[in-house]
Amino acid sequence: MEAGISIPALRNLERGRGSIGSLARVLPALELRWSWTEEGHAGPALAERRRAAGLSQSALAIRVGCSRPTIHALERDLTGRVETLLRVLAMLGIRNAVKAASSPKKPGLVPARNAPDRDRVMTPPALAAAVIGHFADRIFGRVLDPARGAGAFHDQLPAHLERSWCDLEDGRDFLEWDAQVDWIITNPPWSKIRDFTQHAMTVADHIVWLVPIVNITTKARLRDLNAHGFGIAELVLIDTPRGWPQSGFQLVAAYLQRGYAGDWRVSRLADVAIEGGLSALTEIRDDLDARAMGS
Repeated sequence: MEAGISIPALRNLERGRGSIGSLARVLPALELRWSWTEEGHAGPALAERRRAAGLSQSALAIRVGCSRPTIHALERDLTGRVETLLRVLAMLGIRNAVKAASSPKKPGLVPARNAPDRDRVMTPPALAAAVIGHFADRIFGRVLDPARGAGAFHDQLPAHLERSWCDLEDGRDFLEWDAQVDWIITNPPWSKIRDFTQHAMTVADHIVWLVPIVNITTKARLRDLNAHGFGIAELVLIDTPRGWPQSGFQLVAAYLQRGYAGDWRVSRLADVAIEGGLSALTEIRDDLDARAMGS
């Protein structure tokens, strides 16, 4: 269907159950939007409503029968269950979760902000394998996947590397991570790419993001890189997978490197590499692991 969710997931939503992410994907197809905010930041707007009601996260959690981390995730990027959201809205006096969307504005040259509901888009394992394979001969030491999700990147990293991960839904917030690593590689939440990049540059020398090219090459993002002593070492062009949000911008694996001041290298992840990504990566991993054991 147009929203990109399954029929069972849609039936759940119609019964007031399921994930908020699925509901968020359905809203545009129905010309609806969240009722409590005019902006795209529905989670933070919910936090403002809670504070206006004089409630702490813990107090609200007790009243709706959930944990404080659940409220935290809800207010951060609207992650969680529809059932919880409806109870929170009722407690805050918000009668309806959604309302009719206003007429869309004429598109301009500047892309719209990425909405948090587009962040839980899982990377196809073969694509993650192909990206890892592209950089595998350069990756070393301790590697962090700051947005593990289903593990497409983390679980396929060569075994000789020291692997670590974060995932907000599992209680590990990357923005609170302070240990140094050698490499960071993942498909990050696109609505938080600037925060993720700024923080990543404080804990790693090598960063690979799977993102639309515009998310990493705006003037503001380039200023951020320069301020932290980073440069764009390579942009690997990738065809956007089917079922992903089609932003109209080129998808890339952007390699950010501390101390790099040269020209941007532009390459392409070949279709054959994506199709054969899993088997090709297995061969690369076995070779690198064998070298590591022999050294």
